[in-house]
Amino acid sequence: MVFQLMARMPWPFLFVLPVTFLVFIGIGFSQDDIVEKKVQNLWEPTRSDFVADKTVALKVREDNGVPVVGGSTGFSAMAIARDRGNLFEENRLNELRDRMEKVEATTVEHNGITFTWDDVCLQNSLGKGTVYKLPCFRYSVLDFFQEAQWSFTESRRVTWYNELVQKLLIKPLLGRFGIMNSFCSSASSNSQSVACDDVIASRTNKDFLPGLLKNPLLLLSDIRGMEMNDECRICIESQFEGKMNNLTTSYKTIFEILFTELRKLNNTDTDNASEIQDLLQKLPTIIENIDRTAVEEWYHYYVIRDLYSSLGAESYKDEFNTFVQDPQLNLACSVAKLLGRPVECPENNITLVDGIKHLQDHADNKFSSVITAGFPFPFWDEGDETGSFLAGRSPVGGSGIDMSGEVFSSAKYFGLSDGNTSTWYLDLFSKYNTSDWSPLYAGEKINISDPNWALVESDPILRWFIGSVTNMTSHCGNGNLTGSSGLPGVDESVILNEILFNVSKGRRWCTAYSIPFEEDGTKTQQFFVKMFYDLLVDSDEFLSIRQGDNDPYDWTTGNGCNYSLTGSRFSYTNMSEESILNESSTVLYNFEEGAALGAVDTRPLMASYPIAGEYNSDNPLKSVPVVQNIYPALTSTGLVERLRNCNRPGGPIEISKEDATQVITKFKEAFENNWAEGWDDRDSSEVQFVGFFDDIETSGTTGRILEELTLENGTLTTVSIILIAVVSGIFLFSFDLISSQVGVCMVGVALVIIAFFSAIGFGVLIGIKINVSIAWTLPFIILGLGVDDMYIVLLSFRNHRVVSKESFAKTMKEVLIPVTMTSLVNASVFAVMNVVDIPVIYKTAQVALISIIFLWMSIILCFPAYCYLDIKRQESNRYDVLVCVKKQINDTNRDSSRESFLFVCYKSLLLEKGARSKVLRVLVLLSSTALLALGVYGITERKVGFGLQDFFPSSSQAQTWAKETTQTIGSWSIALNWGAADYNDPDTQLFIMRQMEQVIETPHVVETDTIRLWLANFNVWTTRQCQANFDRSDANVLECGQDQVFPLDNSRCTGKWMRNTYNAREKIFAEKDKCLIFEGGVCRPSLQMHPEDLRDLGIDPENLGNETYSSWCPVFEGFTDAKLQFCLTRWHNFTGGGGNLIKVDNTKTPYSVCEGEFNDDADIVTPILLSEGPLMFAYDLKSDQDYLDMIKETRQFCDDVDRVQCWITGIPYNYWEQFLHIEEALLLASSVGVGIGFTVAFLFLFVMLTSEKEHSAVKVLGGSLLGSLLIALTILLSLVPVVGKASLPG
Repeated sequence: MVFQLMARMPWPFLFVLPVTFLVFIGIGFSQDDIVEKKVQNLWEPTRSDFVADKTVALKVREDNGVPVVGGSTGFSAMAIARDRGNLFEENRLNELRDRMEKVEATTVEHNGITFTWDDVCLQNSLGKGTVYKLPCFRYSVLDFFQEAQWSFTESRRVTWYNELVQKLLIKPLLGRFGIMNSFCSSASSNSQSVACDDVIASRTNKDFLPGLLKNPLLLLSDIRGMEMNDECRICIESQFEGKMNNLTTSYKTIFEILFTELRKLNNTDTDNASEIQDLLQKLPTIIENIDRTAVEEWYHYYVIRDLYSSLGAESYKDEFNTFVQDPQLNLACSVAKLLGRPVECPENNITLVDGIKHLQDHADNKFSSVITAGFPFPFWDEGDETGSFLAGRSPVGGSGIDMSGEVFSSAKYFGLSDGNTSTWYLDLFSKYNTSDWSPLYAGEKINISDPNWALVESDPILRWFIGSVTNMTSHCGNGNLTGSSGLPGVDESVILNEILFNVSKGRRWCTAYSIPFEEDGTKTQQFFVKMFYDLLVDSDEFLSIRQGDNDPYDWTTGNGCNYSLTGSRFSYTNMSEESILNESSTVLYNFEEGAALGAVDTRPLMASYPIAGEYNSDNPLKSVPVVQNIYPALTSTGLVERLRNCNRPGGPIEISKEDATQVITKFKEAFENNWAEGWDDRDSSEVQFVGFFDDIETSGTTGRILEELTLENGTLTTVSIILIAVVSGIFLFSFDLISSQVGVCMVGVALVIIAFFSAIGFGVLIGIKINVSIAWTLPFIILGLGVDDMYIVLLSFRNHRVVSKESFAKTMKEVLIPVTMTSLVNASVFAVMNVVDIPVIYKTAQVALISIIFLWMSIILCFPAYCYLDIKRQESNRYDVLVCVKKQINDTNRDSSRESFLFVCYKSLLLEKGARSKVLRVLVLLSSTALLALGVYGITERKVGFGLQDFFPSSSQAQTWAKETTQTIGSWSIALNWGAADYNDPDTQLFIMRQMEQVIETPHVVETDTIRLWLANFNVWTTRQCQANFDRSDANVLECGQDQVFPLDNSRCTGKWMRNTYNAREKIFAEKDKCLIFEGGVCRPSLQMHPEDLRDLGIDPENLGNETYSSWCPVFEGFTDAKLQFCLTRWHNFTGGGGNLIKVDNTKTPYSVCEGEFNDDADIVTPILLSEGPLMFAYDLKSDQDYLDMIKETRQFCDDVDRVQCWITGIPYNYWEQFLHIEEALLLASSVGVGIGFTVAFLFLFVMLTSEKEHSAVKVLGGSLLGSLLIALTILLSLVPVVGKASLPG
């Protein structure tokens, strides 16, 4: 009925479908972002447990308002020696350095704003207030060398000095150094412990442990490296906390008593009224400001004073004795004395005790603005400006506050202490105003004229704090020592130039950051005291560091292996290749020497001989042909927050997340282009630079190339369409221009093209983006299938003499069956491909299915109308194509059923009898057999995988990068993830820690310390092994878990130790002067447990017995969700946290010092819903099989375990996941496809034979079965060669 209607009214059928399809094309192709650029949306199986876990995580993050993308993206920047030689030689390292400097200077413009790498990089800070003040962190082997220091501008050097050297090295260590010497060593009369005697002797006594380096300054590193269970460390920490707390309490009390007692004078002491009034004005401010931080600061400088005299006395004595033995100087002094001139001749050969006294006198002397460093030799008559040389017994310069007095002498004055510093910390108020209170002054009121008042005036702590409220006008000066000798017989130029000038030149401590510098400014007296001591610590006498000049490449803290305190990194300039390789055969650190990031594993960073893990100082590197830098960068959420920071050069700005995404997209492309510039120009340099930016959140290298590849098919598709049209026209062309059907053939080809592209447009509208498979496979498959169906229709009309509407309808009914059958088979096969959960397969199949439907509609419901009109054209004797031209011809002379040229050729070659056809049949059989054999062979030799080197086109630099990555480095970052679990269960905690360790222990994962797992770090924080109190930001606030009081029940964030029931890794403990790159686990043997922890376990630390070799792991137990939230939030705030735990929105507080920055105090969501492990690297992935092995090796400990929800993420899992079950998918799709072919063929044959009513039911059934089996076998025989050929190498 439809076809009869089509014959009667062809016009609606001519236009409705084409117009509809054109609408789909117009709307679909006008949509934004129609090309699939994310590789995980192509390769990542959607029905795997891996994706299910990621989907759950995504849902949790969305529900909690957390960004759904990762916190970072990254660029792998590779440098390759073009001759495959060694990169570690000066010229090539300079090339690498220059390229790094260039790429890190990359900028992009967006909306008129310039964005820099400092805006986009993942981290450019160490702690609050330092954002934008330090270079961007990166992973690079160039950090082996001093030449990597270019990124440390002067301002960044200052930040590094203040935040790393001062806050993390000097300030935490010097106070503890003083405690160790004064209260934990037999060397001090105040000490009640000898716990540190051996530690001190190991650095100061050449006969004790002679194999160790002897230098008292190394004790600073020793303190930092001690375990919290070390008896010396226990003494230091307990004494430090106790002394500082009690000093704070005691001196606050002393100042309050002093203020109270001075007020009692009530202006009665007129002789000292001004002094008393001055004290009464200053004391309230002191009382208000004195706290733990202030007292700890005093003790820090008090220790520096002591170290100056004790550590410097030996060398000072030798220098002094050498100087005074100058014969010319001694002769001149003697003559001058005989002449009665005011000359102070130097003493001869001072002792060590004298040397200590000289240095103490210098430290306690007046502050000098002429030469702030001063000079300790006591040869001047004035100590500040500097007086005359050899005219007195004073040194030059000093701190400005004399701290030579006795600590707590003021308490002795008030009758609150016996003056013994071992009894410093009494409850002073317990005696004050009691009946047995007996101060050292007579009567009811103090008398500052009394000689005993000197006990108050000389108290170093009182002097220190009074100095904090006493103004002083001065500046830091780098002048020369002054004064003329005026001695007869002595050449003044020798004295002045060789002694004064040369000594002055070596004592220019002040820098531009020693403000006020060179010009007077008004500060407090204490301010200038701190300036002097800080400069003293920086001087050559101690650390030999200069603020603003030195950086972490030419001055090392000694935190990293093979680095020494005050040392430097190796400089490759003017060094031999062998020396460079030897010096690089050590441990690599970022500029913070591992303080924040730990050691940097070089396996992801270079291809070397010997390979990473096998080279060391004894077996050094021989060659490094390939290196790779890793540049982590922010995603949009982080960028929006970064740009708000007050420290941003040019000022903070506010942009939208969408703009941030565009900025990152532009930066990825610009960064990659700058790095890879000249990659294909062999003459440009000895080093080839190539790189890869990942596709996290926005397109990187793969995304851009995916888009380019997807859109590059236009030319080939156009050529294919032209060939199809031309060939079709040739076969339907006839010199009889009336019988010729080129015109209607072109219409059919056009309808096929429109139907195909409308299917793509429709797919876009329903959410199927155009991917590389759709672009490069479907045009050639679908257009062929469509034109084939068009031929069936057209040739049916050509072979049947259609002269009426009835014959037209009858012919179409015959055509309907084969066209529908082939379309249904094709559609069914494409539909079946949806059982494969790899998106690139099922999305391509979905578009193909839509295409088959649209093609069927075009060929059955539209094209026949054009054919009918063409029949009418022929009946009207009109020319093909030129339909307006009509020719008079006898209709009976035309034969519209002539065989086509192609069929004539086919029949003559294969169907007719004769030798030629027999030979051709044999050739067809042999070639078919050969193809089948080739297919079988290919299947048996199959290799699974399609690596990135196969994906990227050879004309792209990314292909070189991918090839080199596969052949040499083969490394990617990976991370473990956990979902909801019973985190309050100690057994679960230990199980999770062990999970990560088991993944690390697999062959393809680099070493990572367990402490870097947030849960392990948190658990250690809750125990006595916590070290957060060592360098806390606020001395008044303790930062370890056991110090945090949960307000709801006054319990503490205290963990415990449980038996190591999962055989988790124990921590590795280094021998003295032996450096460990990695420390392993967090569990501990009994011998390395804190004694109090052992007692908590019911074990006597003095008698371990059967528990000697037991192993214990840190856990917490019994925390409610509210308490866990409290403790996690405190831990995160104090330590920086980890684990990317979900936080309660809008609960973090602004950082008051810098607008746009926030504290790390946002409340953690509990119960814990999601958490992440630390950054890890998979390595040695040199083939697709290595990737699959790595995935299987790691997943057995995580994804395949039911106890907790755990999964591993990273590019290897996103990209190579598809290949784990690709063979099963191929077998399933092939089997179902063959089955569908058999089923559809059987049904059509059965229906067709039954409708003819010419055969019995048995024959119909048998014929249908036989025909469908032959069709299925044909499909199978076609499939084997295709799969086999595709599986062959290359």
